[in-house]
Amino acid sequence: MHLLMSSVEDGTVAGQGLSAIQTVITFIVIPVALFVVIAGLSWFGSAPRKAKSQSSITSID
Repeated sequence: MHLLMSSVEDGTVAGQGLSAIQTVITFIVIPVALFVVIAGLSWFGSAPRKAKSQSSITSID
C-alpha cells in the first residue's frame, strides 16, 4: 500500500515556473486588456448615433 503517493500524475512533466512579472502579465494585464477591448467594441457598437438632418424624401415641410 502506497501511503506516500507522488503529486505528479502519470505522463505529466513539470515545466519551469512563472516569474512574478510573467504571472502578473498573464493573470492581470491580459484579462484587463481583453475586457477593455471588448467593452470598447460593445460601447462603440451601441453608442447613440448623432441626429441626422431630415431628408426631403422622408419628411414634408
